[in-house]
Amino acid sequence: MDSSQKKYLFVHVMKTGGTSLANIINANFDVNQRYPGNILENEENAFRHMEAYLYAPGILAAIQAQPEKYRIICAHVPYAIRALLPGDYITLSVLRDPITRTISYLKHCRRYHKEHMGLTLEEIYEDEWFNASFMTNYQTKLFSMTPQEVLAEVRYGSYEPALPARSELGDGENLTPEQVALAERGGGRFSMECFAASTGVITIDEHRFKRACENLHSTDLVGVTENYDRFLEQLVSQYNWNIDTIPHLHAGETENISRELLHRIEKDNAADIELHNLATSLAN
Repeated sequence: MDSSQKKYLFVHVMKTGGTSLANIINANFDVNQRYPGNILENEENAFRHMEAYLYAPGILAAIQAQPEKYRIICAHVPYAIRALLPGDYITLSVLRDPITRTISYLKHCRRYHKEHMGLTLEEIYEDEWFNASFMTNYQTKLFSMTPQEVLAEVRYGSYEPALPARSELGDGENLTPEQVALAERGGGRFSMECFAASTGVITIDEHRFKRACENLHSTDLVGVTENYDRFLEQLVSQYNWNIDTIPHLHAGETENISRELLHRIEKDNAADIELHNLATSLAN
């Protein structure tokens, strides 16, 4: 296929350095060829922003409505969305050492989530919903989910008052006063649970791990954060992307992490450690 006709799906795993790819994507694809770039160009509604990056049914609907328009899709979605997209997409993804990825995510929670501000990293790690959804074997979950699980709006745990289905949210104007109060108390969980495919309900076993490995093998270009330059070099050599400068990967603030927390993260992410080892071998 002519390089100008190739289409790409970037499975953007949270906290792996994928945001640093944004300027490169912008330089290689016109705004109208990028999803969700053109949709969000003049969009100020926070619900629409979250939906565009996280809500798999909405992403698929947008692509299916104009299947020839988009040449690159960049979103926080599981790998299995690939099977649901119309046409052939070259699939790209970057994985990260699960211990450093989890520490980075904990810091992200403390920085941006109301319910986590002022807490220690250990206290945030004890948040059952966030731990199950985005900390424990998260990368393996993303690559092991089925297309049906990507689309299912199943929720882990419960809220009081109950969260409405995404189809009932509108642009946020349909929330009851109780739901608004809930969003203000726990904005991080509220927004992620309304839009993201539920990785919290996934339990990794031998069968799922095998599927994750098979899907990673099927990913056309795999990179790892620890050797990000290599990933960019392959974009140039294999797909003729134009990359003039290597983007800086934001390392976050330095912080002493307790040995106990590091040990627990390592123990809880045994599958992710193995999957990251596979990604490292594929990236070389």
